[in-house]
Amino acid sequence: MVSVQKHWERGWLYPLLWLALKAGAESSWQDCSTLTVRPPVARPGSAVSASCVLSPACARERGVNAADVAWRLDGEEVPRDQYGSIGSTVSTVTLPALPLAGANLSCHARYGGSDTLLQSREIRVASPPAQPKILSCISIHLANLSCSWDPGPETLLRTSFTLSVMEVMRRCGSKFKDPLECRAAPGAKSCPVPAKNLYASYNVTVRAENELGSQTSPVLCLYGMDAVKLSPPRVVSVSAVAGREDCLAVIWDLHYSEIYDASSALYELQYRARGEKLWKQSLIDVREASPVPVRLCDLPAFTEYTFRLRSRYKSDMSHWSEWSNKGEARTPERAPSKEPQLWRRIEPLDSEGERLVTLLWKPLQRHEANGRILGYRVFRQHPGTPEKTELSECGGTTPLASPECSVLLSAERCVLSLSAYSSAGQSPQASIAISAAGQAALPGLSTLAASPADDHSLLVQWKPPERPSVSGFILEWCVLSEREGCVLHWHRLPRHSRDKVISESIEPERLYRVSAYVLDEGEAGDPVSVQAYSRQGAPSRGPLLRPKTTWKTGLQLEWDPIPLDDRRGFIQNYTIFYQSEGGVSDFVVVNGSVHQLRLDGLSSDQEYKLHAVASTDQGGTAGPDIYVQTLRDDGTMLLVIPLSALLTLISIIMLLACVQQRQAIKKRFFPTIPDAADSSLANWMPKKIWMDFRDYQDDRCLKAQVDIAAPRPGTVQETLSTLSRPECQDPASLGGGVTIPIQTYCTAAILQHCTGEDYVRETPGRSCAEQGSVEYSTVMGIAGGYTQIPQAKLALLPCNPDLRVQTPSQDLFNKTYQSLLYPDMKDPDQGTEEEEEGSISTSPLLLEQLMQGRAQNSGL
Repeated sequence: MVSVQKHWERGWLYPLLWLALKAGAESSWQDCSTLTVRPPVARPGSAVSASCVLSPACARERGVNAADVAWRLDGEEVPRDQYGSIGSTVSTVTLPALPLAGANLSCHARYGGSDTLLQSREIRVASPPAQPKILSCISIHLANLSCSWDPGPETLLRTSFTLSVMEVMRRCGSKFKDPLECRAAPGAKSCPVPAKNLYASYNVTVRAENELGSQTSPVLCLYGMDAVKLSPPRVVSVSAVAGREDCLAVIWDLHYSEIYDASSALYELQYRARGEKLWKQSLIDVREASPVPVRLCDLPAFTEYTFRLRSRYKSDMSHWSEWSNKGEARTPERAPSKEPQLWRRIEPLDSEGERLVTLLWKPLQRHEANGRILGYRVFRQHPGTPEKTELSECGGTTPLASPECSVLLSAERCVLSLSAYSSAGQSPQASIAISAAGQAALPGLSTLAASPADDHSLLVQWKPPERPSVSGFILEWCVLSEREGCVLHWHRLPRHSRDKVISESIEPERLYRVSAYVLDEGEAGDPVSVQAYSRQGAPSRGPLLRPKTTWKTGLQLEWDPIPLDDRRGFIQNYTIFYQSEGGVSDFVVVNGSVHQLRLDGLSSDQEYKLHAVASTDQGGTAGPDIYVQTLRDDGTMLLVIPLSALLTLISIIMLLACVQQRQAIKKRFFPTIPDAADSSLANWMPKKIWMDFRDYQDDRCLKAQVDIAAPRPGTVQETLSTLSRPECQDPASLGGGVTIPIQTYCTAAILQHCTGEDYVRETPGRSCAEQGSVEYSTVMGIAGGYTQIPQAKLALLPCNPDLRVQTPSQDLFNKTYQSLLYPDMKDPDQGTEEEEEGSISTSPLLLEQLMQGRAQNSGL
């Protein structure tokens, strides 16, 4: 038991002993030094210096000096380049600036391998007070005088403010009584003093003071009544002014205990109509000793107004009083000042020749009605009659009823007028012309556009017609919906209007039809309509695909248009996605107006998953998936391909056989035509016919007409006279060129001579020179003489028109050309009388064997 107690005593005794020794050591170190800070309160941004002084005895006993002292600021060691020393026992430090919140500065001695605290000190950062400034002084109910001031920047020290009010002999004069002082509460910026005589002059100052210094404000010279805040005036009554329907008079009064002369104060009157938020104000300068009624004029009729007043002394330092009680009154009624907006809706003629016309109008605004509207009157006027007949169907229409009225009218043109009336009178009349049934409508607008202004409004713009008779415009709009009817909204605009923002009943993602009418002297023209959204969105549902036709490698799809209420925007396109099982997805995009699609290139006997996406400018929405199976390939193509190849082979064999037996086929289907030269007509026909063009020298091209035919005896001379016809000789009618048709071995040779540009026409025209074709057997040549050989073209046209034009060789061309122009000249190179195959005979223009066929002009 004794042993345990000894051990326990040792367990707590040693720590206590160690703590006591440590505290004694620290206390002995602190007794060895002193810490001095200058200045004790630092100003923001200014430097601070400190010194730590070691006692000589302690320094000798423990072996430390100034070099062993270290400085710390908020626990962080200060750089040694800021240290200094005075002798061996004084260590100094200079701090360039301290944080505004202050800091803890400490000095330590390095002894025994560690730093031992010598001294520490909290350094505050603060400023002396700035010079305060008096802002205002006020006296309420002729009692205490209270002044407020601006204390200036924060000093970071506790600063006191004392208000001093001293009565003086005259304004800013010498002392008359001892000053009245008030020390403000901490943080307060005003203070009252018991100044009773407000008809005296005072000098007012404020003094700010803290441990770094003090400041006094400039002297404010004050007349006591300048600081008085008067009690508010009192509104006695508000009434109408006799003989002035647009005026109201405000009668008011003062509290005479504070002021005896109304002219020594200023007054402000404020008023506003019921429903308005902002007050209108008017300053009142009273020149009489007592208040006089205030009259306000040019006020709208039948409008309730609220009035209030306040006052102050005529001084720059005086204060406005609180607002007075409120007075209310209403201006008298007047006749409506403006006609209502008027429009119409016309139904087709009924079986009795009458039509239902519904008049629509807008209720007048408050400032236009000038009172309570009791009803509306409708009048009808026929053309050519000055009298107007009031329609009893619309008589007594009250403003509480729907602003419309329906009347039955004949098919004739008439003018309907509408006016609103109140107890004070009737409004001007609004008129609109009703065109005769079947009458052509006046031209409408040339352009009309509607675009979003914001989510709940549309901007409508148009180009007005340029005619002076235009009196205005009507805008109509309604929502287009398959679920609800068109609730018509409209607005009438003056003739100079070019655009209008409509917002009545406009909602986003709904389609609106906007129509515009031109009013031409009150008569409406043809409407022009557009569709618009204030804001588009993605469709609320996607299209449902339906397979229309299916085959092995494709299918035909169709779908219904998205309903109007589900589109929520203009459908720009449809995207059809399709994918086979295990295959890659593909898609096709079609225009928004397309509602069917043919898909080709699919695999046979394959199931495809398909769906469509309808897209607007704001996004797309997909429809449900469908699954379609393409047809199976049953082997039909394996039979069709061999059969097609067999038929092709048979056709080729038959064609080759026809080529080999062409002469037999020709004789069988195309027999030989008898030779006309063996007929009796050939006995009296001239053997030679000369056609001489040597005298023609016009540099324009002419096309000679040759029409030689002998359908019956006795017509050869008539046929040959074709060239002498005036319409065929006129250069203007014949065109440009001299063309002679020549037939050789069933090949038509055409010689065309032009002094200008040569050409060969391949397409027949319609003139007498360009009809028919060459069908006779042989034409031997052409006679003609030229001083020089002009350039010419020779074209060989086969009798078969399906073949292309053949051009002879240059040698054949030259020989034939010379022989045609110079028939008496013989070719020295020609050794025999046989002509080269395919050439044209060089004898003069002998028209032989005419009876074998007929010659007609070729208009190539």
